[in-house]
Amino acid sequence: MRITNNYINDFKLTATSNFVNFELKLILVMLRVLFASLALSINSLAYAQQQDDESMVSNPSTFATKSETFQRLQFKLYPNPLVGDYLNIISPRSEIKEIAVLNILGEVVFKITTPDNQIQLPNLIRGIFIVKLKQGNYMGLSRLVVP
Repeated sequence: MRITNNYINDFKLTATSNFVNFELKLILVMLRVLFASLALSINSLAYAQQQDDESMVSNPSTFATKSETFQRLQFKLYPNPLVGDYLNIISPRSEIKEIAVLNILGEVVFKITTPDNQIQLPNLIRGIFIVKLKQGNYMGLSRLVVP
């Protein structure tokens, strides 16, 4: 069998293509691990925020802070991911809403008290945020994605 330059060049191209495919697969696996760890971090942050410093969970539907006991509040955000500046909050409660938007470090980047179901968030940068909603003795957390 005679080896020609075309055969050698084809082999180099195939070897390079296989290496690039391997690198792409490795990058995809690394991204999956990164997103999984980010989701775990966000869940940990959400849990820590629900604890509100030194609070203690007494049962799944209530939790206590240093000075108050809250019932768990289930609410919905839309659009999520956020498109534009307006965020709609759908809550089964009718009391005034105390809304805080926290970044993934737990820092409050926006806070408002309002009776409205819509708030304007004009200066949020891209990222993942936690929306903390208090209504009366009810409190809940939800994730917000800003693309």
